[in-house]
Amino acid sequence: MLGNTVTEAEIIQVPEVPYTDTFHPVHHREVISAMRNSVQNVGLEIVNSEYTLAREGMQFFGVWDLSHRNADMCWSLGIRNSMDKSLALGIVAGTRVFVCSNLAFSGKYIEFRKHTKGLDTEELEYLAFKAMRKMVKKLTEFQAWHESLTNYTLPEIDAKALLVDAMAGGVFPPSKFARFEQLYFGGECEPSLLGFHEACTNVLRDTNLRVMPKRNLILNGIINHYINRPKEQQVSALGDFFENRATSAITKQSATIINPSQ
Repeated sequence: MLGNTVTEAEIIQVPEVPYTDTFHPVHHREVISAMRNSVQNVGLEIVNSEYTLAREGMQFFGVWDLSHRNADMCWSLGIRNSMDKSLALGIVAGTRVFVCSNLAFSGKYIEFRKHTKGLDTEELEYLAFKAMRKMVKKLTEFQAWHESLTNYTLPEIDAKALLVDAMAGGVFPPSKFARFEQLYFGGECEPSLLGFHEACTNVLRDTNLRVMPKRNLILNGIINHYINRPKEQQVSALGDFFENRATSAITKQSATIINPSQ
């Protein structure tokens, strides 16, 4: 389960925010209704849902598992909305792995409407449908990327280097290291990029939906950087990794001293 989860009934009970001349806040229940209709309109069904609220109910985040699935995973959608101008309406592509119930997101929301004048229920329904049409393509691409990670074996020394990047990048804090070590280096996950990704997303399972897509985006970027790196830049030893990182930091510090305005 995700942190601070609420029921759909609790979301519906959040008080409405009045319209102004320039601000038309759409209630979370209307977003849920419009998105549910758009999912059905592209021939899919919602088989599971989880929600969380923030900022005294003004922000809403949800995740839906969809009926498009194979033996290993299904498509998922991340949905967000706000009634206080803090966020644009948006959805993000995701997948859920059945064996471990891990949830992963592509990381970037499609922001399909700000709450400006003219946004009403009818337009919301239309925008949700258009966004869902785009999302089917993104879901297909993200599932293919996710599944392709099993094709990349990951030497232990490379896994350790990627782990440092993940913690330094804020994917998860050092306090979660023991859990990751148990999953990946303890043999519960296969020694591949898919196993590394699964260990990280397992550690993130209890992360609130407010920050999970952003952390997934960082994780996916770290993995893609590893995939796309030139072969001559492969990590040969963890000592080389730390030496290169330290050299880079010194270079940046020197540049700042020379050009203090940068």
